[in-house]
Amino acid sequence: MYRYIPHAGSDPMDGRHSMTRGGRWNAPGSFPVVYTNCSIDVAIVNLWRQFRSEVGQPWEVAEEKQADLYEIDLDQPGLIDVVSPGGIAGIGLPAAYPDAAPRSLTQRIGRRLHQERRPGVWCISAALRSGREIALFTDYCAPGTVRRPPKRLREWFPVPDEWKTP
Repeated sequence: MYRYIPHAGSDPMDGRHSMTRGGRWNAPGSFPVVYTNCSIDVAIVNLWRQFRSEVGQPWEVAEEKQADLYEIDLDQPGLIDVVSPGGIAGIGLPAAYPDAAPRSLTQRIGRRLHQERRPGVWCISAALRSGREIALFTDYCAPGTVRRPPKRLREWFPVPDEWKTP
């Protein structure tokens, strides 16, 4: 799986940042989640989505804020299936998930799963419906093995050639 974090970051398996703003599966101030992408394509679409309301492009921010991509190996049994129709219905989401599932609903379900000490969810990407993501509840998931070194933004993201100089 893949996770991007700012170049100035040091631990791609640290989910504390998600507690500040929350995410699809955790409300602000609740519990830490590491949001990962199951492919580089999903990571690219998610970073584009993150910048849709920004003034600049991902490669125009200060270098320490540019996204480095880490590849993480993880053998994690017990992830909740939020991909198959049965898995989606089984945790109480509408069949049109992720489109018809507001964050308030997924955060409520995430809180319940965290209270049940589940390690996380394997889910459909809201950014790329054909893609998959894994949200790891770091209080209960296995530690991932991070492959080093990470790829710099210009190595994994479609950065214009004129911006690719090191």
